[in-house]
Amino acid sequence: MKKIDQYFLDFTDKLAYIDLKKDSSYELLNKTPLALYTDDMSENIISGDFENRIKLNIILDGLIINLAIDPDFKYKQSYIKILENYLEKIGAYTAQRALKIGNKKPEKALLLLRGGYIINPFDKYNAYNYARALWPKAYEDTKYKDEFIKEALRILQEIILQDEDFPLSYYELGNIYQNLGEYIKARSYYENALRRTEDLDAKDEIRSKISTIFDNAEIEEALYYIGKGNYEKAMGILTRLLSKTKRADAYYYLGVCYQNIGQYENSSLAFENSLDKGGEFRQLYNDYSISLYALDKKIEAIEIINSGLKKYPEDPRMIYNRIQINIDLGNLKKAKEDIDNLETYDDLSDELSRNLQIIKDQFNLN
Repeated sequence: MKKIDQYFLDFTDKLAYIDLKKDSSYELLNKTPLALYTDDMSENIISGDFENRIKLNIILDGLIINLAIDPDFKYKQSYIKILENYLEKIGAYTAQRALKIGNKKPEKALLLLRGGYIINPFDKYNAYNYARALWPKAYEDTKYKDEFIKEALRILQEIILQDEDFPLSYYELGNIYQNLGEYIKARSYYENALRRTEDLDAKDEIRSKISTIFDNAEIEEALYYIGKGNYEKAMGILTRLLSKTKRADAYYYLGVCYQNIGQYENSSLAFENSLDKGGEFRQLYNDYSISLYALDKKIEAIEIINSGLKKYPEDPRMIYNRIQINIDLGNLKKAKEDIDNLETYDDLSDELSRNLQIIKDQFNLN
């Protein structure tokens, strides 16, 4: 059993069962125990005689939801036979019912969509709506977060394998990857959806989505090339982005590129611009100080570290870098104070601990 199946199996207590009388209005239904969704029962779904006047759609919903909760239910084939007798297209029914009640009864809507998917996974529109309702659950129930997202991705990608021109799947895949922060993938899926969409309003909505994430996708692509050591390519992307919008993170990564190719003047300028644009991450202060130190601007490097330590007062890497610069400046007393401070940290890495001992031994700071 997949973990996601266990999630739905936990809804078993939402089911109750009835047997209709032999003379009930629905002849096909009086041969099998029928599942009812208990929330429906509690809403006065019955008027008069319980067994003879229960609404047919409530019975059909109950059968579908039962299969959503337990796909291996012993009366599965009987339930499907009943559903096929009363419904021309089960997937169309579940999608329509779910969309109608989705805002007021999201739990029931999800169960109906899953039931429709289990009965007929090849109904593209119902499958799409099931995936669309499923993945946002990842942000409500952390226990099953990965399963919700993986299942939604699998379903949407299966739809594309069935029909590569079904735009809604591409669009929803774009939404998922946007929420995951994978902007290159999101942009690609949105662009695929745009190419396959005819409706003008839908096209405008997709273009708006692409515009919203475009800059983030550029940053992600630049990071990819930085990770590969292709700094020239990353610099081209970041420079193009900065010609349109002055982002602190774009300036920072541009500084990283310049620093890695030894252009410390340019990296310092980029890091300074990042700070001016509101850059507030600790690695910015560290890298900026390293570029300044490489330019023999040691006092300025310490000033940047001190600014960083005001925001991140217990950052061991910044303190360690200040130790090295103070030793270079001959400020052994200040270096000793920082060493003694760092050695009180319980979570100091083995690397920093070894380096501190080497410094202490070399400069008699024990």
